[in-house]
Amino acid sequence: MQRIFIKGVKGGLGSTSVVANLACVLKKSDVNVIAIDLDAKSDLGLHFGLPWKCTKGWSNESSFEKAITHFHQDSDGIIFLPFGDSHAEPSDIKKLINNCNRFDCTANTWLLFDCPSYIELAQLPLERNDIVLELISCDAICHSLIYKRLQKLKKSDSNWKHFFLANRYNSASVLEFDLFSLWQSTLPLMAPFFINSDEVIKESTAYRNVALNCAPYSVANDDFETLAGWLVSKAAL
Repeated sequence: MQRIFIKGVKGGLGSTSVVANLACVLKKSDVNVIAIDLDAKSDLGLHFGLPWKCTKGWSNESSFEKAITHFHQDSDGIIFLPFGDSHAEPSDIKKLINNCNRFDCTANTWLLFDCPSYIELAQLPLERNDIVLELISCDAICHSLIYKRLQKLKKSDSNWKHFFLANRYNSASVLEFDLFSLWQSTLPLMAPFFINSDEVIKESTAYRNVALNCAPYSVANDDFETLAGWLVSKAAL
């Protein structure tokens, strides 16, 4: 079982849409996927067609046995667990992640966790084979936050796999091109590609779906297929 933790280095970087679109691409390649929402916004279900009236999730329950009753399955066969509409402490999130190791899953199962940006990596029970994907945008704030994150990683005894991924990249922006080029040449943990800014993501979300189903030949879907293949290669190391 492969665990992937996806979070923004700051808020509003699109981790939920990345989790949903990545999950769909992986599922289409015959990988079993379980997506779990750890963010109190509880937006992950929106991408999988969850009805608005379904507001409950794992945070509404006091035990793991009750929490898993809130699992849903979308039309593509992706199993997902909404956050719900109750409060959860970082310790509750950590406990849920640890309990997910109890799932009776096949070896080719991938667990994708949609993590809130405010959660520190030290608060997550990360293991040796886990992959942490921190989303960034090509702007000055993320430029500063990346180097702060690198300093923390150097001081920690982390043994998981950690990467930065540029999301919503605007190829027409000179600033974004320059920043991405700088990061590619100086940062050791940068993914060697980016997820383009594409209107398809907004449109598919409006239909409570993902890019693969709404626009299979879109730039965005090509990017997520690239991401999925790259992650598979990293998981095999």
